[in-house]
Amino acid sequence: MSDSKVKVAVRVRPMNRRELDLNTKCIVEMEGNQTVLQPLPAANKQGGDSR
Repeated sequence: MSDSKVKVAVRVRPMNRRELDLNTKCIVEMEGNQTVLQPLPAANKQGGDSR
């Protein structure tokens, strides 16, 4: 195995008006330099595009 390292950059943008109107839940949280992904709500897990 190699000793290479991978760096990942994550940018979380503010919710837009449509997302706010739909009460969309943000599933990405930043805690310092750590990115936390929340589980998807059950209604969105059934596949398909959530748009």
